Amino acid sequence: MLIRRTMPLLVACLGLGIGHSTQALIHGLTFPGMAISTVKLSIQHAHYLQSVEKWEYYDSICSAAIVGRKPLTLLTAAHCLKEVRVSGPTDLPVLSIAQPELLGIEDITLKQAFYRPFEKVSEDLTQDVAVLVFDAKIVSPIQPLRIRLDDSLPETIMICGYGRGYGEADTRHPRCGERKPVRDLSDFFQVLPRSYREMDEMLHLQAQTQFAYTQELVHAEKALLAVNRLNEMDQYDHTIAMPTVGDSGGPWLVLNARGEYELLGITSLVERFYNPSPHWPFFQKQVPLSEYPYIAYGLRLSHPEVLGFLQYAQHSGADIQFTSAPLFPYNRQH
Repeated sequence: MLIRRTMPLLVACLGLGIGHSTQALIHGLTFPGMAISTVKLSIQHAHYLQSVEKWEYYDSICSAAIVGRKPLTLLTAAHCLKEVRVSGPTDLPVLSIAQPELLGIEDITLKQAFYRPFEKVSEDLTQDVAVLVFDAKIVSPIQPLRIRLDDSLPETIMICGYGRGYGEADTRHPRCGERKPVRDLSDFFQVLPRSYREMDEMLHLQAQTQFAYTQELVHAEKALLAVNRLNEMDQYDHTIAMPTVGDSGGPWLVLNARGEYELLGITSLVERFYNPSPHWPFFQKQVPLSEYPYIAYGLRLSHPEVLGFLQYAQHSGADIQFTSAPLFPYNRQH
């Protein structure tokens, strides 16, 4: 997951949860991967150390959504492929689907990958999507997620992924949390309410400046969905489900009128505003800073630039389907 901590650097924490029994995402509920068509990716990376002139290798975890079966097609975040190792005559990324037997997927071989370089992604978040196409044998009835083209904002979104927070146990299945989206991304008080500015005006202003810088990175209106970490009393609450490391590329879902999940977006970016303030009561010494994302963004797949990229991959062999079916009544659109 792209995690922004300070202005103006954009930092990628590759590998973008249940520490509490009823709460991860960080504090979400465990779902079978089959039910929400979500997989864990294990990705290999290579970083060249200039100081000692040698390569350093490391692995990361990201999440991905299954959008097609013929051939098996996944969507994930392009930033997950920063410094990815490549192999073969077409320089395909070195990655694998973790525990594919849980999803009834066998004999898996990556055959196509569509993504943009991290340098482009870090400058423009509308580029943060990757399409992975596999030869595979699917022996289960897993249903691919169709991509929703309707730009209306639903009342609730379910966000899923394989991430985990500090001290949380790993899981064989994804975790999900149902959240209300931020309705106005131009209003910073929907991220850190006015009451926090009154407690520490200078730090609140610094956070607002960082928030504004992220909006500039997008280069386009309506490219991002967002959720905050405020409770019903408009107070910051670190126990509320929120994307974290390992959730990058995971789906942002909505139910249609037939009770089927559709894909609105994928987890792209989490922002944390540093430094901690002794005047903000939610900062507790026993809680690690990794538990304090203020806002999480999902890249909206119906955005014209994203949609054009997905259609290109579709025409090049990926199995991607689109829809604008009615939503469930309780997902009233505004």
